[in-house]
Amino acid sequence: MKLIENWFSERYSENLQLSFRVSDQLLSVKTDYQRIDVFDTYDFGKLLAIDGTVQLTEKDEFVYHEMITMFPFYHMDKPPRKALIIGGGDGGVAGQLLQIGLESITNIEIDNQVVEVCKKYFSDLASSFTNPKVNLRIEDGIKFMKSSDAKFDLIIVDSTDPEGPAEGLFGQDFYRDVRERLNPGGIVVAQSGSPFYQPRALKMAYNSARSVFKHSIVYTAFIPTYPSGFWSFTMS
Repeated sequence: MKLIENWFSERYSENLQLSFRVSDQLLSVKTDYQRIDVFDTYDFGKLLAIDGTVQLTEKDEFVYHEMITMFPFYHMDKPPRKALIIGGGDGGVAGQLLQIGLESITNIEIDNQVVEVCKKYFSDLASSFTNPKVNLRIEDGIKFMKSSDAKFDLIIVDSTDPEGPAEGLFGQDFYRDVRERLNPGGIVVAQSGSPFYQPRALKMAYNSARSVFKHSIVYTAFIPTYPSGFWSFTMS
């Protein structure tokens, strides 16, 4: 991705963007699925972008990863034993789950290059993949949900926005497959975008979840480097 006068910008609309002044562009690579960029920024440390969209920064990634894991954990009737992550190729969600004493974590990531990039540039997060409790598998999460007969207590959908390979993760068919993979009393949670700038993502996730599960809620968190700083998660 080409920088303009040492600035990386994520465009939210035709009239608005968030820009980061960068000291260096560490990586720009096109994979079979997406473009991955890594920048070293002045205010937020290293930044990972996929297809021009901020995925995480060193300074505020903890907010996203804690909110997508700990919020559902504290709403479970009993401690989960087995968890499934769809996406999460940076290792941040797996790292949070390791802190709560799970027996096993299955992590399904479609793009191996995301994992390799994060091992090199975000090694603190990706170090979770070296833990023997984490089973990292490089495959399509949608296909895994249809073919697997495994059961889980907690399923976390840590995907990119509903475009390209991630679009199916926001649909009703996917949530029906999720229901089949959950143990009784289990919970599924998914990132569902910015309510202000990405209402389509939120509507897709919530409406799909609500059509399949009896109870679904949306909760939010403040994440400075995400669109509007206001981010949503859908839990069922």
